[in-house]
Amino acid sequence: MHGCRYLIAASILFVAPPGPAQQAPDAQQGFALLQAGNTEQARDVFEAVLTTTPADLQAQDGEVKASEAIALRERGAGHMVDALQALTRAQNFAPHNAHLFFDVGVLEEEMQLYPNAETELAAAQQIDPQNPDVDYAMARVKIDKGQLDDAEREMKIYLLARPDDASAHYGLGRVYELGMHFDQAKAEFLRSTELQPIQTEAWYELGVVALKQNDYPSALPYFQKVLARNGQHGGALADTGQALYREKRYDEALVYLRRAVAAAPSYQPGHYYLGLTLNRLGQKEEADRELQTAQKLADEDNKNASRRYQLTPANP
Repeated sequence: MHGCRYLIAASILFVAPPGPAQQAPDAQQGFALLQAGNTEQARDVFEAVLTTTPADLQAQDGEVKASEAIALRERGAGHMVDALQALTRAQNFAPHNAHLFFDVGVLEEEMQLYPNAETELAAAQQIDPQNPDVDYAMARVKIDKGQLDDAEREMKIYLLARPDDASAHYGLGRVYELGMHFDQAKAEFLRSTELQPIQTEAWYELGVVALKQNDYPSALPYFQKVLARNGQHGGALADTGQALYREKRYDEALVYLRRAVAAAPSYQPGHYYLGLTLNRLGQKEEADRELQTAQKLADEDNKNASRRYQLTPANP
């Protein structure tokens, strides 16, 4: 009942100009609508307040909260551009809100708009330099951009504040792995598994590091830890097949590689090593098909990489 009453009141506010006895919108009306789940109506109220009183901090806070709720809903529905537009609209009314800069930066990183994300997160750091979450998000952007020294610095700053964050140790391990500092990478991945033993990705990367060092006997147990928790992990299946292929255990490799392409049909290395393994086993025709598929996927990956910094337009 309360939600309906406020919704009707809000509608009246925007249908007819307020008469002499009619109360102007205020932030409390917006918060009541927001609590009732009427996020768009709540945002309209906050924006009406901010249009006349731009410095109203309570209305700015409400604008951010309502816009975050809308963006989260749109993101959950896969409407990434709409989610971003909701957040950037809020920036017109709360232009100095550090949390809003952070939200936009995180979403843009997810959308692979890395230069934009870096700009937004830098603004958040300037306003709120003591927030370790911003350092973590910035480290992710730096990893995506291949700026490994900067990524290492940002992740270490984050870990000073939160030294027991398993995800951050994993992230720092990825920085070292990408920089081919394999011993340091292994140490960080192991620390991640100590802090959070029940996981898959740090165990997986430990296998990848061993694979990159041509230590196939060490790689296999790590991949088995992953598959024990997620038997459809395409990377672990394909890399198990690769390790077995490298050890010339072709019949065993074939089993894992067939599972890999079934579980992750768009994962190029699975098709590539399946083609190589089939070739070793004398199945030339199927081997050629798999190698051709691997080449097509590689070409598509290269095309996607060239579009990485472009914003996909909203649907008309």
